[in-house]
Amino acid sequence: MSTHDGKGGKIPTVSDFVEKFTEKTSEQMKSSFIIAKFARVLYGKKCDQSIAGTWTQVSRVPSSTTTVSDEDEKTTDSLCPLLSGLGAPAFVCGIVDRLTTTLTISCTDDYTLRVVDKTPLTKENVTETGLRGIGKEETRCKTKGGRKEYMLSGDVKMDGTNQFACRLISRGDGWWTISERSLTDESGKYLRERNILRAPGKKDVVVDRYFERSK
Repeated sequence: MSTHDGKGGKIPTVSDFVEKFTEKTSEQMKSSFIIAKFARVLYGKKCDQSIAGTWTQVSRVPSSTTTVSDEDEKTTDSLCPLLSGLGAPAFVCGIVDRLTTTLTISCTDDYTLRVVDKTPLTKENVTETGLRGIGKEETRCKTKGGRKEYMLSGDVKMDGTNQFACRLISRGDGWWTISERSLTDESGKYLRERNILRAPGKKDVVVDRYFERSK
């Protein structure tokens, strides 16, 4: 039932106060989460310990647990746009999308990130590098097939998100793949992995995958 004051205005009900408080609390939690990540960068904790652990790929993240954007629901994208951009045959995309990836993430020190990824059909693939800047202290690596080489480096964005950057030297100047991993919110239950393909004269290809903490 609505309640009005003597001037025709509506007097706030208990429900109104609860709704406003909930909205404010949610925004405060989101702001605190971002500030905490930024503080870790300022104080030199370059490798994000909050993402350390074992993660299992999921198809979606419940909307109530996400703060990474304004969208209502987070769903794992197909890797096909990224793989096709790298020249992979179409049938490979279908196979890869059906596999569940497991990530094991650790900080070997304050400035070094280590990620081990594995699927039911592949062996463990280890990626490890320092986080002192994209293009700095690069390590020459070979692709899984061993036929092509790339230069690996790492960085930390201003919001604290850790990045791996691969400069695809076998393809020529301007070719990069970048992977970013960060928590979707302060609960620490879900992780977003963002994969970016950059190629000369083309729009970036962006693919997001989501993971649930298992350990």
